[in-house]
Amino acid sequence: MITATFRHISGIGAMRERQLWFSGVRSWASLPPSGEVISPRLDSRLRAGVALSADRLAAGDVAFFARALPQTEHWRLLPQVLSGAAYLDIEAAGERITVIGVLDDRGLASLQPEGFLERARGWTALVTFNGAAFDLPILRRVFPSWQPPAVHVDLKHVYQRLREKGGLKQLEPRAGFFRPPHLATRSGADAVALWHLQAAGDPSARRRLVEYNLYDVFHLKPLAELGYNRLLTRTKMPAAPLEVTDRGAMLYDVSRAVEAACS
Repeated sequence: MITATFRHISGIGAMRERQLWFSGVRSWASLPPSGEVISPRLDSRLRAGVALSADRLAAGDVAFFARALPQTEHWRLLPQVLSGAAYLDIEAAGERITVIGVLDDRGLASLQPEGFLERARGWTALVTFNGAAFDLPILRRVFPSWQPPAVHVDLKHVYQRLREKGGLKQLEPRAGFFRPPHLATRSGADAVALWHLQAAGDPSARRRLVEYNLYDVFHLKPLAELGYNRLLTRTKMPAAPLEVTDRGAMLYDVSRAVEAACS
């Protein structure tokens, strides 16, 4: 899909990119090697940018595209980073991280803060919901040596662009994703309350906190795929949609991860 993207090239904005697509330049490979495409001034920059992009893609340098694209356009990189992406959600009480949920190539897991840095090695992208404002600032303060991946797809921005209002809990049912009844009405404030109950010795609070957090994480992957596909349609980008993860196939992973974290 990244080969249909021209926005990372200097001088190419949303309108010029769409102009390229509609004129038949639907990918880097379809850019004519000579002749006027946009204008004499921009064409040389465009061809040089495409040549550099092809070189960086062949080298597996996804960070090059992440640096060149606006952060709100990182969704375009999803097909390139799926195998190394981490779907991440944290719960925190003030500046204290109470639990970290992650879905990556090692599976679904609930982490204590001390396990985060080891788990984070090798991630090539992050997918969060409101992570730019919440999760990442806290993680950077708690783990100052941690360098987040260059690619960060914040689904809050993706769905705002799709004119979807509300937070993750409001978005899920509109996408056809539902939580068990005992989790359906919980919020971030409930997660803080559960942590305080856990600290006070309530043996069931830890399990409820972990389960609440893992459902957040569990839904990020299909929501990312749905959001990507909807943005393809909205932008009229000439690229193939992603297959949406079967939510039912992952439910067992949630139960197993809860047991592993609470045993």
